[in-house]
Amino acid sequence: MSPLPCGGYCAQSGISTRQKDNRVKTDYDVIIAGGGHNGLTCAAYLARAGVDVLVLEQRHIVGGPCAEYEYFPGYRASITNSPGSLEPKVVQDLELEKFGLTFTRPDPSLMFPFPDGRSFMAWRDRQQVAEEVAKFSKRDVEGYAALFEYLNAFAGRLGVSLFESPPSLRELLSRLRTPEDEEAFAKLFLGSIADLLDEYLESPELKAMVAMLGVMSNFLSLHSPGSAFFLMMRPMSLASSSIDAEHDPRRQYLRGSTGLPLGGMGSIVRAMRESIETAGGTVLTDARVERVMSNDAGVTGVALEDGREFTARVVASNLNPRTTILDLLDSAQIDPDYRCAIERIPVRGNAFKVALALDGLPHFAAAPPGLEDVASGCQFRIAPSIEYQDRAIDDAKYGRWSRDPVVWGLISSMADPSLAPPGKHVMSLNIFHAPKVLKDGDWSTEREVFGDYCIDRLAEYMPNLKNMIIDKRFWSPVDLEDEFGLLGGNIAHLDMTPRQMFGLRPVAGWSDYRTPMSGLYMCGAGTWPGGTVTGIPGHNASQTILSDLRNGAR
Repeated sequence: MSPLPCGGYCAQSGISTRQKDNRVKTDYDVIIAGGGHNGLTCAAYLARAGVDVLVLEQRHIVGGPCAEYEYFPGYRASITNSPGSLEPKVVQDLELEKFGLTFTRPDPSLMFPFPDGRSFMAWRDRQQVAEEVAKFSKRDVEGYAALFEYLNAFAGRLGVSLFESPPSLRELLSRLRTPEDEEAFAKLFLGSIADLLDEYLESPELKAMVAMLGVMSNFLSLHSPGSAFFLMMRPMSLASSSIDAEHDPRRQYLRGSTGLPLGGMGSIVRAMRESIETAGGTVLTDARVERVMSNDAGVTGVALEDGREFTARVVASNLNPRTTILDLLDSAQIDPDYRCAIERIPVRGNAFKVALALDGLPHFAAAPPGLEDVASGCQFRIAPSIEYQDRAIDDAKYGRWSRDPVVWGLISSMADPSLAPPGKHVMSLNIFHAPKVLKDGDWSTEREVFGDYCIDRLAEYMPNLKNMIIDKRFWSPVDLEDEFGLLGGNIAHLDMTPRQMFGLRPVAGWSDYRTPMSGLYMCGAGTWPGGTVTGIPGHNASQTILSDLRNGAR
């Protein structure tokens, strides 16, 4: 969308186009509470449409978990590892590559090591992938391709766009026009991922690789109803957008990255901030929103923890829906039924973070001969069987950190050596499953115990790892909540299950990014279509806000 001309007011659109100066004003069209990647995405779309927008971020740097983080002096990365999720449409619309975002594309994009010394390398070429599948089961070559063709075909027939407000469950069911569609809906929305994989695959290793996509941060067994649903997210994305670039990350069946951003994930949010400011938007850090101000007509602005106040016609919150409604508003400010619905949302995270400064490059014992460095240079995942993953979630369900940790890892400095000192490396590990509340003990004492345990388990796959560790740092679910606002350590804000998706995200009747308070919107991962670093919630919220501003709703 082309920016509106600056200097004045566009009566036709109802959007202010006031010329900015270098001083920080106190009155804006729109305020974004929270400078995570979705808040920045929302602000960038608004600013590029001519809206006078202010982003307020509580930390000293924007980006939330995507921001660059100096784990140790000279060793940098980010808390999140989702480089393959950023939507190509967002990159294109916001011209992020113009603002310095550059990708390197490792091949293979993903590596799965197994305890018996075998490995699966997710090459870009489909024929090479078929050869990798055949190492585990020749019969599964056909079944593996058929599974993802089945998912893509059903997503196309369902016709749900991730780039629009989601349909209600009633509307979704009305789209099931054949017995085949009803069966697919039952399998993917009501069935378990374990049952689905049994139908298509025979290899336990291949089932384990695909199953990892179904649970991610969810507190959900692989045999639970609804656990197959997350497999539909990337097929629905493919069905939603016409962008079909050669390196489109959505082409990767196992969600491996086809683009690691140079400079780490922080380069994504740096480019977003520059896109905002180039379009005339304002970004303030060290600005914690304490409450949303309102009158009988709706939102009037926000008050900060340090006493500053900013006024606006619209406030969009990038924070967790529970934080937004229960912490930033007094109970008298919002519809009581809506507030009760928000209170009932379960928040069950289970993420744990490990960062390692390394004296050299560790190798996987299962790396193919001659490809040791290549295998260490792409994303890797460790969860060798369905049973292993079930044991991991069982521990968390009963208040224990997992004795069989599920690992999503990346040696970030392989893609960009500038992230570590010369000859050194930085490893970033996202670990599941670690409940916020432990049955015995607490994270003040268990943080180091579990972190060291995760290193020991990873060393079973990387024998030279422990000898290379210079320094280490761990974040428990409590730490992730305290520092980044990830309630319960839930990286997606809310569960990514059918119970909390489509017209039920965040609550029934309010999935269109609006709230009962006029002028208050949500734009974070707690809205459709949920978590991972896509930028889609921010995009969608911006379009709703623009529509309301142009129609005079605010």
